[in-house]
Amino acid sequence: MASRAHSKRLVGYGLGDFGLNIYWHSLSLILVFWYAEVVGLEPQLAGWIYALGLLWDAISDPLVASFAAANRSRHGVYRPFILYGSFALGASFCLLFWRPPLEGTALFLALLAAAIVFRTCYTIVAVPYAALSSRLTFDSTERSDLAGVRMMFAFGGMLCVTTFFFPLSRWFADGLEHSPDGFLKAASLGAILATAVLISCFFLTSEKEPLGKQSKTRRVSMRAFLEALHMNAALRILLFVLLINSAAGAALLIPMTFYLEAKGAVLAEKELTLTIFALATLLSTPLWTIFARIFGKKKCWYVATALMVAVGCHLFFFGPVITYGVPLQIILMGVGNSAFAVVTWALVPDTVEYGQFTYGERDEGPVFGSSLFAQKAAGALSGLAIGYVLAGLGYDPNLAEQEAETGAGIGAFIALVPPLLLVAAAIVLSFMPLNRDLHTRIVDELSG
Repeated sequence: MASRAHSKRLVGYGLGDFGLNIYWHSLSLILVFWYAEVVGLEPQLAGWIYALGLLWDAISDPLVASFAAANRSRHGVYRPFILYGSFALGASFCLLFWRPPLEGTALFLALLAAAIVFRTCYTIVAVPYAALSSRLTFDSTERSDLAGVRMMFAFGGMLCVTTFFFPLSRWFADGLEHSPDGFLKAASLGAILATAVLISCFFLTSEKEPLGKQSKTRRVSMRAFLEALHMNAALRILLFVLLINSAAGAALLIPMTFYLEAKGAVLAEKELTLTIFALATLLSTPLWTIFARIFGKKKCWYVATALMVAVGCHLFFFGPVITYGVPLQIILMGVGNSAFAVVTWALVPDTVEYGQFTYGERDEGPVFGSSLFAQKAAGALSGLAIGYVLAGLGYDPNLAEQEAETGAGIGAFIALVPPLLLVAAAIVLSFMPLNRDLHTRIVDELSG
């Protein structure tokens, strides 16, 4: 019976991330491309919209996290936000891929406003969803399982985007490659699917009462955030890891579509590579989850980092190894990429109990709010920087075919920057004081 309940919890929680990652990976892989190639903005302006929208998302994360943690309802603390927020989130996603009949500054401001509306709606759903993991189970091993299954569903959402978004946009536009109407209709279908699975997440999950006497998270206050940062050493280390890892993820995913477009003369359709990349990420997730259970989260990170460095070096020195139009190094980066999501989201809820044990406060709001802030702030700055990198490398959305040097330059960026950032994150992670044995002792102490 317990096993059945655990399986239901895993699937129910995973479905939520499937829906959220239809949105997240549409933005990571397609949004800047949409602004530059379909709307016609310069890459720098596209980077500014991406960065400002994500920065607003980051700023609002801690506030929403603390507000959600203080919520009390018959449906639980976090689950009501998932249910009721999913409808506005779907509508705002459609708005994000609507090209208003404007030009110049008015167009830029309209697109920026749509990005901020979407990011606000995303925060209202995604932050409570992330914090929900701290109320589903208190076992560190089960949380590794939860993170692994969640990431499998998340990368399933990514696979859905990479496989269907571009073909659907063309199908809706009678074969046109860069049609605003086609992109809007493809986004609308994605929003319908994402809303349905988020509602399923609400019905298939339930929340447990937290451990210990301090069962309520403090209300919104800067003092709570500062105290959590000061007293919780595990959280401080984790935030640095998230900052660097998120920058690495953005440095890999955002330029990837531009790289495939720039190398289009020698590569297959970009959605083929993106789909295989997503499949590699999805299928490797259970392997990394098992590896983390057996050898620990840190070793999982180190091995995945070594893989990314080796693949990046090969791409940089020898160029893409192309099979059936697909660069194999990009696919291997997908294999390594999945490990980092498994490790980070298994660690985040553990830092809640670490802080509760260390200084007596169960700060779910500050922990999840600051974690998501770090993730998105780094992504915002990286997105802005990548817009300028693309422009500096000569990427021109008005060209039917990019210069060979441009494709090579983007490839070199992908080969070097993400692996170097991941090495830096691995060094920081080595100082993490929290491990499985310590967390087990903490849970036992809080339960007593």
